[in-house]
Amino acid sequence: MTKLTNILIVPDKFKGSLSAAAVANALELAVRRTMVGGAQAKVVKLPMADGGDGSMEVVEEALGGACERELVDTVDALLRPIQAPMLLFDNGRGAFIEMAKVCGLAMLAPEERNPEKTSTYGLGVLIAEAAQRGCEKVVIGIGGSSTNDGGKGLMRAAGFLGRNQNPRGPEIVVACDVDNPLLGPNGATMVYGAQKGADAAMLERLERRMERWAAEAGLDTALPGGGAAGGVGAALAKLGARLVPGWQLFGEMAGLEQKIAEADHIITGEGSFDSQSLDGKLVSGVLSLCKKYKKKPVIVCGRCTLPASVWKKAGVADVFALSEIEPDAQRSMADAAALLSGGRTRIAGCDEAGRGCLAGPVFAAAVILPEGFNHPLLNDSKQLTEAQRDELRPIIEREALAWAVTPVSAEEIDRINILNASIEGMKRSLDKLLIQPELVLVDGNRFKPWRNTPAHTVVKGDATVQAIAAASVLAKTHRDEYMRKLAQDYPQYGWDRNMAYPTEEHRAAIRQYGVTPYHRKSFNLLGDREEVLF
Repeated sequence: MTKLTNILIVPDKFKGSLSAAAVANALELAVRRTMVGGAQAKVVKLPMADGGDGSMEVVEEALGGACERELVDTVDALLRPIQAPMLLFDNGRGAFIEMAKVCGLAMLAPEERNPEKTSTYGLGVLIAEAAQRGCEKVVIGIGGSSTNDGGKGLMRAAGFLGRNQNPRGPEIVVACDVDNPLLGPNGATMVYGAQKGADAAMLERLERRMERWAAEAGLDTALPGGGAAGGVGAALAKLGARLVPGWQLFGEMAGLEQKIAEADHIITGEGSFDSQSLDGKLVSGVLSLCKKYKKKPVIVCGRCTLPASVWKKAGVADVFALSEIEPDAQRSMADAAALLSGGRTRIAGCDEAGRGCLAGPVFAAAVILPEGFNHPLLNDSKQLTEAQRDELRPIIEREALAWAVTPVSAEEIDRINILNASIEGMKRSLDKLLIQPELVLVDGNRFKPWRNTPAHTVVKGDATVQAIAAASVLAKTHRDEYMRKLAQDYPQYGWDRNMAYPTEEHRAAIRQYGVTPYHRKSFNLLGDREEVLF
């Protein structure tokens, strides 16, 4: 039987809600609860970052016990005394600094956020401390900042330590999660200033100030990534730093590419899946590696603002957004762990049986399984023996929170075609459920909206999603039972054996005996393009 064997979960944080590690833990629970073979699957969790909040924890995880945190006296973005962590590795020869833990936006109350007042001086203090300790390499994650000073503060505190000023200074590597330049409509101020507290008038003042500072300090205003962290990217590049995508830096430390190569299924995501996600963020990095190994990951996010045409073109298999299930943003963020893990989501799985048959109805089923349901036999019904399906059917019907099976006649199939008939049967089964599902998962790649309930198609879902597999079993067993009864009235076609599939036995009987009212007249019944007169 086909079972999930190796699942890689490689998420970023859900900003303002969950750390990357918490997201990975919740998604593992979802896999265990909802996927076929999920209880036995090998799940590899690789919480990641791209240079912003939570990057230090990712580095610690990647390095294992070969690193040590130390607190350093410095100042925050408003120049207030604080102690900020610095991660030492490689026996003290390397240091990792997370800017968000020194002058991060999350460190300030909303009323304190003012990029005309915030400074990167405290970050410079940490860089200077690492150099004075003799560190040969300083890695800095610069996402999540509250500043827009073009790195003026940090250059005053540590500018003389860069290799451009001191050949014996440390190598500085910057984990950067954006490629915005320093100035202009796509620059540091105009793109990120508002989220740091600037209104329209302040944005104009900040842009003019940045222009003057860039000219004074000789910053490269066109450098991709120079606008990161309010211009810190350009300032550190001036000091001789090397800017690299954060996901690439951390991915190399954690062996991301090898893990993607080995995985059967890959799940990634972040809080907001938007245009920036495909432009240097972790998701874009995962997609580039997946493309290399001809794999399509699933994205799980808090919200998605990209149209399906965009993310499909980027190589994404599907996107699951928590906002589909909980539209209220505050509740979605507060309940993110429960929503991600599937613990509070009623999932209906849908599948059909008999789509390729020459006669008889197509049967469609919808099933909502209880949390924690697990049976070692449960799988795509086509992978099971008749005895195994018959064993599973009463178990599913007894333990499911709700289930329904609906036939769609051959006459209706001929009128609306088999695809529409299959979809219509699934929707009718969903209508019959005594419990309203919050999410619908459908086997295949085609479905139509149903009652404003979020619905996703899952290719080969009957072999990967428990609820779909259960629907597959019910649809198949109910249809087989129907065809065996029908075969008593039409024994010459062997429907109790071939269930009306296009076997040679069935087609030979059509040639000899003609067709019945149960045959699908819109199908090529003889398989050789011969015309059949009805």
